[in-house]
Amino acid sequence: MMRKWYERRIAFMRNLKGKIQKMMSKDQKSDGVPGNEAAAGREKEQEVPAEKKKISRITDKEGDFEDLADGNRLAGERPALVNSNINFKGKNNILYCGEGVKLVNSTLAFNGSDSIIYLSGSKREYRLNISINHNSACHMGKDNYMNGTLNIVLSEQRHCYIGSECLFSFGIWIRNADPHLIYSAETMERINPTKSVFIGDHVWVGQSAMILKGTRIQAGSILGAMGVAAGKEIPANTSWGGNPAKLLKENIFWDGACVHAWKEENTEKNQVYKDDRHIYRGRPEGNVDFGKMDERLNSLRTAAEKLDYFLELGK
Repeated sequence: MMRKWYERRIAFMRNLKGKIQKMMSKDQKSDGVPGNEAAAGREKEQEVPAEKKKISRITDKEGDFEDLADGNRLAGERPALVNSNINFKGKNNILYCGEGVKLVNSTLAFNGSDSIIYLSGSKREYRLNISINHNSACHMGKDNYMNGTLNIVLSEQRHCYIGSECLFSFGIWIRNADPHLIYSAETMERINPTKSVFIGDHVWVGQSAMILKGTRIQAGSILGAMGVAAGKEIPANTSWGGNPAKLLKENIFWDGACVHAWKEENTEKNQVYKDDRHIYRGRPEGNVDFGKMDERLNSLRTAAEKLDYFLELGK
């Protein structure tokens, strides 16, 4: 009895082994890969490169502009970042950087969509705190000097244009909105619309000054320390100060040399200026049609269109 049971057991195991071998043989043929390479082949087929994670923040320590999400992008040259960050919360924004742009202790915050921050090439460091919302444009010309961080807040689809070779002291704020609403108690209509800010070439803005909505400053002028300019039309080569800012003197110009460490010989040497390069009255640079520029910017609906316009102005 035991012998017969043992023989049946052996026959069953041989039969089972044969079935398993046939099944493995069919799998290998369907894979087209002989022997043990079949499993390896299936593993290779399953390996799909993982997509790079899209990001919304660039710092000097992490992030790559090529990985930006939602159509946000860098145009021009890659900037150098030192203790700085760039944040994108909206879509289809553009940061344009010219050659040699270096951001130090700066924060650029795109809080909306279809906006542009345009930083021209500069031999000086940028020190900026910019908050820009929907469909706005912020333009910085070449070689502006920032002694401290320049603060700019742009709202309600309006803009800020700054020319070249300006001098900004400490604690300066530029705002194009109030930003809360004010109405007439008689007509019930809003009386504080948001307006763009324009600053021409070679403008000196003193410590703790504020440049508010609607202000337009032509080339070669000065806004003194703690001056507050709101809706002011400041002609070329004039000096303004106070709160609210008022005309202090006409027909002036300034030079960027710093007198802090001067001795008698330096003071004596610089009593008379030797050329008229900073006199902009009567020249195109001193009478820029900022109204026309504002109309054009307001008509452009995408960041790409605004970029093309700024590149055209720079030619």
